[in-house]
Amino acid sequence: MYKKLIFILIMSLLASSIAYAFYNDNVVALVLDDPQQTEHSETIKAKIMEGKYKDTIITIERELLKDSVYDFNIEKDDKILIEIYEDESNNLNANFINIWRLDKLKHLALILLIMVLIFGKIKGTLSLLSLLFSGFIIIKFMIPAILKGYDAILVSIIYSSIIIIVSFIMIAGFTKKSFASILGTIGGTAVAGALANIYSKAVKVTGFANEDVGFIVSNMGVTIDFRGLYISAVIIGSIGVVMDVSMSITSSIFEIKKHSPRISRNALINSGFEVGKDIMSTMINTLVLAYTGSSIPLLMIYVASEASVTYALNSELIAIEIIKSLCGSIGLVFTIPFTVFIASSMAQKSRMGS
Repeated sequence: MYKKLIFILIMSLLASSIAYAFYNDNVVALVLDDPQQTEHSETIKAKIMEGKYKDTIITIERELLKDSVYDFNIEKDDKILIEIYEDESNNLNANFINIWRLDKLKHLALILLIMVLIFGKIKGTLSLLSLLFSGFIIIKFMIPAILKGYDAILVSIIYSSIIIIVSFIMIAGFTKKSFASILGTIGGTAVAGALANIYSKAVKVTGFANEDVGFIVSNMGVTIDFRGLYISAVIIGSIGVVMDVSMSITSSIFEIKKHSPRISRNALINSGFEVGKDIMSTMINTLVLAYTGSSIPLLMIYVASEASVTYALNSELIAIEIIKSLCGSIGLVFTIPFTVFIASSMAQKSRMGS
C-alpha cells in the first residue's frame, strides 16, 4: 500500500513537471465582446490573462478561412491562444494562434478521473498515472531522440520496454504476476514490430504518404528514417492492447492457481489458452476497428471518387493501415502463448499463486 502511495506522489510530481515542460511564451486571452466581422477577417478585442502583460486589453485581427481547421466562430467569453510581441515602436501587438481548448479538455479529463476514482480506486488512479508517464516518455524522450537522428525502431523498442515495465510495476507492483505480464507484452510487441519491419520493406513503404510527414520534411527540415518512424508507430500502437491481453491472462492463471493450489501446470496452460481465446476474438476486433476508424476520411475519398477496391487497398496510405492492423493483431495472438507459458510456470512455482 505504501509503495503505491509513493508511486502516486512521484507521478503527481511528474504530471506537474509535464505541464511546466510544455509551457511557452504564448498566452491565453479572454474575448471581451463578439468580434467585428468583415468578409475575410474579424477584429477581436481581448484581455490577456497571464504573463508579463496580464490584464492588458489588446486588439487582434484574425483571417477567416473557410473549410479549414480555423473555420469556427469566436464569441464573447471564449478563450483564445495568442502570440504577443512588441514592434519597433514598443507597441504591443498580437497574432491569433488558435481557440483555447484545454479548459474544456480538462473538464472531460476530470470526469474520467472522478469515474476512475469511484470505480477503480487506487488501481484505477495508478493506471491513469501510468498513462501520464507513457505520454511523458514518448513526448520528452522518444520523439526528441528520433528527431536527433537515432534509429527510430531501436529508440521505440527501448522506450516501449520502459513504458511496459513501469506501467505493470505501478499497476501490479513488484510481483511474479507483473513480471510474467511484462515478458508476455514485450514478446508480443516485438513480434508486431518485427513483422511490420519485414512487410513494410516487402511492400516498399516509403513513409512519405502521410501529409504530416510531408510537413515535417518541407517545414522543419528534419532528416530521419520515415519508414522506421512508421514502424515505431506500429510498436507504440500495439502496446496498449497487448498489455491488456497479457495482464488479463496472467491474472486469470494466478487466480486459478490461488483457488486450486494442486492444479497441474498442463491444466493451468489449458485454462490460460481458453481465457486467451475469448480475449483474442474481441481484442483483434478492437484493434482493427481502431485503425479503421482513423482511416475513415481517407476511405471516404476513395469511395466518393469511385476508385476500385483493388486500387484503394494498393495505395501506400491504406497499405500502411492494413500492415498496422495485421501486425498488431498477430502480435496480440503471439502474446497469448508467450504469457500462458510464462505465467503458468511462475504460478506453478509460487506457493500462493501471486
